[in-house]
Amino acid sequence: ADNENIRIIRGTGDEITDDLWDDIQGSAPSQFEVMKQLLGINIFTYILAAAIVVMLSLNAFLGPGWLGQMIGIEGTGTFTEISDSLPSNIDLNQPENLL
Repeated sequence: ADNENIRIIRGTGDEITDDLWDDIQGSAPSQFEVMKQLLGINIFTYILAAAIVVMLSLNAFLGPGWLGQMIGIEGTGTFTEISDSLPSNIDLNQPENLL
């Protein structure tokens, strides 16, 4: 069915006619389609890009750690808890801290 419109061109030394050349160029894929195929862009790529945009937008509007808070992961989303391993104050005038 689809093979009816296919013409085989053999290298006989004859030049390609203008009509045939126009048909070849007309049926060629666009540069955008060629680049999509070369880069492997498919529906999964678009879904992943949309998920990235959604997550970054939610981070911008709701702040960092919003997902951890919704899920209930301990210590996410807030910066009010101070670790016991951190000193409460640091004297930066010590010789090892000077440039």
